[in-house]
Amino acid sequence: MIDQIISTLNYFSSYIVWMGGTPAIYNLKWFGGILSLIFIGLITLLVIKLQIIDGWFKTAGSFLLTHTFPKRHINKSWQKILARLGKNDEANLRLALIEADNIFDDLLKQMRLPGESMADRLKYIDSSQVSNIDEIWRAHKIRNVIVHNSDYPITKNEMEFGVGAYQKALKELELID
Repeated sequence: MIDQIISTLNYFSSYIVWMGGTPAIYNLKWFGGILSLIFIGLITLLVIKLQIIDGWFKTAGSFLLTHTFPKRHINKSWQKILARLGKNDEANLRLALIEADNIFDDLLKQMRLPGESMADRLKYIDSSQVSNIDEIWRAHKIRNVIVHNSDYPITKNEMEFGVGAYQKALKELELID
């Protein structure tokens, strides 16, 4: 292996000497080659320091994870949520919002957003990713209230708003039809 490296360097050395013809040109070419390697190293260091490639990988990873999420499974689950919403009894209305919230939270987990709770993960989403993020926050807060306070009086409009917020976001992300 080392012999191959030495022979390759000797080959390039003789090639450079042959191309230039004079020792001055030979030295200038070596200096240019070393300077090029230094600049390549500095550019690499700059890219690493600025985390440019890391940002690209995160964006691509989020995109791929989002689009490999099982769309058929979400559509099937979403139809059950809409059926619950249509039943008009309090228990089904509550469950519809809770299940919609769970689907969206599962999506955030699939995107590998950090955080122990959905609220923590939602902090990493902005309106450039999901246009109705404020409505998602409001729906999630309503969900928290109905989960932690079973006596909280709900209205069908409130539950429809919450489920509708999740539906709009999932449609925007092309995860439901």
